[in-house]
Amino acid sequence: MEPKFFKAFLIVLVLSMLSLSLHAQRTILRKLQEKTEEKIVREILGEEEKSEETPENTSPDENNQSRESENVSNRRGGGLNQEAPDVLANISQAKDNFDAANYRQAKTSVRNALWGVELEIGKKVLEDLPASVEGLEKIDGEDKVSTAGAGFVGLVIERVYRGDDDQQVKATIGNDSALLGLAGYYMADGIYMQSTDQTDQKQIQFQNHNAVIRYDDYDGYTLSVPFGQSSVVVINAVNFDTESQFIAAANNFNISKIKTQLGEQ
Repeated sequence: MEPKFFKAFLIVLVLSMLSLSLHAQRTILRKLQEKTEEKIVREILGEEEKSEETPENTSPDENNQSRESENVSNRRGGGLNQEAPDVLANISQAKDNFDAANYRQAKTSVRNALWGVELEIGKKVLEDLPASVEGLEKIDGEDKVSTAGAGFVGLVIERVYRGDDDQQVKATIGNDSALLGLAGYYMADGIYMQSTDQTDQKQIQFQNHNAVIRYDDYDGYTLSVPFGQSSVVVINAVNFDTESQFIAAANNFNISKIKTQLGEQ
């Protein structure tokens, strides 16, 4: 046999053996898979059969009690303790970590300090918001201050007021990107402009600020007042009869004072 034909013969033989080997491996794996699946099915069926049987020396009432005990739900507990970061302690830790060239931990401490400052500012804003709005009283348990980042990027302050006739006012203060999401608006030279011809929204002047008011049968009245570089006050009211009634409620919130508290010029 000539060398070139012998070489070709060897290549074909090796490929054939390799193909057979791969085929055999696939066959073995398939069989193992089938056996595993059968074993799983048998175990599942076996457990189901056992679960249908009543254990010996156990009454039906005891079985019910056992099942009920497995579905016990939590009825007590006050949740997690929420504490703002200690600003001064984190500043001290940041300095120590920076001096020790532990820059990652120093950065974390600085962020915690800024987070604490933002939370304190948010609490101060809440303290100065009105306790009642047009006869609606604030709901203390629903006051919220949260922040997702430094520089007021994720700062959100909320207060809810409720009264008779299912009336509610909700004031939300924070960064516009975190709050608005109002389709049909875009920021241009500090003014929220309408980008659609919808008749359920319009621009108005509110406490010497450019603002947008809109109405929806489900959400009621919503007033959005942007100020500063990127902050906004959003006031929503449901079950108010007229626009003027809603504006009277919104005027309980001093936009200029909130602007000053947040350091927006």
